[in-house]
Amino acid sequence: MSTLFPSEPQFQVGDRIELRADATLLQQGWLPLEPVLVGLLSQAQVVMDVDGEPNVLTLDLAHSAFQSVQHLRALAKTSAPLVLECVSVSPLQFRLRVEPPAPLELPTASNDVITFNPDDAVLLTSTTLARWRDFRLSLQATRLAMVAGFDQLLCLPWLRDVELLEHQLRAARTVLRRLRGRALLCDEVGLGKTIEAGIILEELVVRGLARRVLILVPPSLVEQWQGEMRRKFNLDFIAHDHPTFREQGVRAWANFDRIIASYHTAKREPHRSAILQHEWDMVIIDEAHHFRNRNTLLWQMASELRRKYILLLTATPVQNDLEELFNLVTLLQPGLLSTARAFQKQFVDKRDKLMPRNIEELHRLLSEVMVRNRRATVGLTLTRRIAKTHLVTLTARERALYDDVSRFVRQRLGASPTRVLSRMALVTLQKELGSASHAAAPTLARLAEDTRLDADERATLAEFAERAHALHDNSKADRLLALLRDFPDKMVIFTQFRATQAWLEARLREAGENVVVFHGGLPRLEKEEAIRRFQRDARILLSTDAGSEGRNLQFCNAVCNFDLPWNPMKIEQRVGRLSRIGQTRDVYVFNLAAADTLEAAILYLLEAKIAMFELVIGEIDMILGNLEEEKEFEEIVTDLWAQSRDDDEFRAALDRLGDQLLAAKENYLRQRAQEERLFGDKFAPE
Repeated sequence: MSTLFPSEPQFQVGDRIELRADATLLQQGWLPLEPVLVGLLSQAQVVMDVDGEPNVLTLDLAHSAFQSVQHLRALAKTSAPLVLECVSVSPLQFRLRVEPPAPLELPTASNDVITFNPDDAVLLTSTTLARWRDFRLSLQATRLAMVAGFDQLLCLPWLRDVELLEHQLRAARTVLRRLRGRALLCDEVGLGKTIEAGIILEELVVRGLARRVLILVPPSLVEQWQGEMRRKFNLDFIAHDHPTFREQGVRAWANFDRIIASYHTAKREPHRSAILQHEWDMVIIDEAHHFRNRNTLLWQMASELRRKYILLLTATPVQNDLEELFNLVTLLQPGLLSTARAFQKQFVDKRDKLMPRNIEELHRLLSEVMVRNRRATVGLTLTRRIAKTHLVTLTARERALYDDVSRFVRQRLGASPTRVLSRMALVTLQKELGSASHAAAPTLARLAEDTRLDADERATLAEFAERAHALHDNSKADRLLALLRDFPDKMVIFTQFRATQAWLEARLREAGENVVVFHGGLPRLEKEEAIRRFQRDARILLSTDAGSEGRNLQFCNAVCNFDLPWNPMKIEQRVGRLSRIGQTRDVYVFNLAAADTLEAAILYLLEAKIAMFELVIGEIDMILGNLEEEKEFEEIVTDLWAQSRDDDEFRAALDRLGDQLLAAKENYLRQRAQEERLFGDKFAPE
């Protein structure tokens, strides 16, 4: 195989990949890769020979390039093609080498061959002729140029692990062909707006129309978007909070071509000015309903973005007033709906700001920017989700440890966290405690050895660590084993912590279970093999939350949350790996929580107030978005817990939060009904 853009992630020994090499970048120690190659080579080892010794090259994912000032600089003087040749499949290994050009032998004169006159012979042997690599690039460019418009999507062979649905392809073609890459994607929740946006972006990248890309999302979705883009579309993005990005300060916004950032980061200085200073080929804004108010910093920042293409994703573009719709459309095409005053006069009923006038004309104008798929019209239905919570009674020793450590954490959260016992460290410790004492024990021991803490704190933490190490009871694990005896089919078991995962793996194997482990630290090929083993013959996939990102596990219909994230979005991501389009059976969701713990309180709040596990995937985010809070749900709960004097006060605070959640859900349902009346089937893609 010799191809510049391999479309499959599988290689054979001897496969060759030619690389484009810029002498200036090589002199600086950089060898850039095409976007599609970055994902394929992310887990591969690449070596090059220097003075007869093999040296491993480092793949910098943030820059989509190999980096080695010492070694790559030596290649800057060569004009011969650079070739990656596969020398091993397991592990996947490539060798980078310079391919010497084959000498051109001119035919000798005879009666059987064509002879060239001297001038032609000189031309044919001239070094000014195009090299084979350049010819192939020219050939590929010619083929791309022969595709008229966007009727044919060129990017589809490069997508991975994407179950393409017809409504998503129609939406992508409509945006690219008729809406010219500027669109409001308003599909109902659960229909794959992220996939549609990814297809549109990938198509523009493949055609060379989008290099610099900015994706703006809520803070809780940064990692999810980053994983989806890398895994499904072979597009590597750097997050604004990545250490490499932070080290470069505001210069990073110019130095990286593909960036994912949270709204809150983007609207703050100095980031805002840096973002607005640069031109972007594509801007994608997820949960764009946060940009409905043009008096906010978010809307004002978005309106000043210098961009060629822009996608706004939201299932609820209107909440309180049709003016919100005007504000979103103005971000896409200023002037399409005239001015705010003219819009109000022509299209908004003075008695009811959610009631449109001249609706046919409004629909005609909106058709220039809006695409909306509905579940009722695309013919997709989801199977039921059957949730069962198992409240576990802790043993006396488990209860005592949980109460003592929780009291310690709570007191320090309510005071002023220190540099050592920071808010993040304390919250992580509390989450580990809710998972299993085996997860909390190493953290307690590490903190107890930190000399920056005073002697009393270190002694307390050391005592907690000793008790946690000595605690062999685990009531939740006992209940899990009983559950596995009652439920004989395959099951995905999620935990947040590697320490819990390792201990639980040993416990399950001891019980005779066939277990496959999945976590973010596995190389790519081992991750793929773990999923294959689970699908083939293993009964249990024991996974950290890395398995809840981008993995489709519809062949299984049972998920168990051994511990519960405090962020409902993460719980939904777990369930969404099984309860999704393509699932043919009802999905069983088992939640394990120790009674009278913070996790049990959060679970009760989500189940009793908003029936979370009965919602369609994506609706919980819409409900949380309607809370009158700038903070994330996890922060809200943490603050309520830390500021409450006792459990009774905390339960009362949670009840008030539950009432807010219920009001937010009712508000969302009203929004959904209003948008159904306003939009109906008018904006389905062609």
